[in-house]
Amino acid sequence: MQLYLTFSSPFARQARILVQEQKLNSVATERFSHPFHNEDELLCSNPLGKVPFLSLDNGISIIDSEIVCAYRDKRLGDGRPSQPLNDHWELQTLHSVCSVLMDTAVHLQMEKLRTREGLRSEFWRKRYLSAIVRSLDYLEKNLTALPRTLSLVHINLCSALSYIDFRHENIDWRLKHPQLTLLAKTLEAKESFTSCKLHE
Repeated sequence: MQLYLTFSSPFARQARILVQEQKLNSVATERFSHPFHNEDELLCSNPLGKVPFLSLDNGISIIDSEIVCAYRDKRLGDGRPSQPLNDHWELQTLHSVCSVLMDTAVHLQMEKLRTREGLRSEFWRKRYLSAIVRSLDYLEKNLTALPRTLSLVHINLCSALSYIDFRHENIDWRLKHPQLTLLAKTLEAKESFTSCKLHE
């Protein structure tokens, strides 16, 4: 099977970290595929034209980073990172907030790129930025919901925070979020995280 990705994607980073945690390197190969290039192979396997997605040996595509991570964890790994989310609605909500935080940070980056074409919207830039700030405040207040052992939520959260560092250096999220700062510092020191740094 193949994992289609870009190395600058926070969503792909989630899947890559999970692979390292579950020691699944030999199960799937990584295939670089930039979604903006509209490669036929990518679009035929994934109608959304987004990465990451997992192409199985039987031709089935597993699409969306959360589903890719859950599949690799439950079907190929031991399922421990996914287990805490089972019937835990507060934790699932936290997981969703992290995902939307990532998505919003990506949209903010896209808005930056639109500046080159003279199409940047100040309305949307401010809206995305405000949503990021509110989400960080929410996460800081609700970290007690996290389980003590590493979960998909931990991976999701750190992928979001690292993307903000990667693309939005002007957002100093550490200044008012000491708990998030401590958690990120602890997790980012793990080999599974350091080996999957975001880059172009």
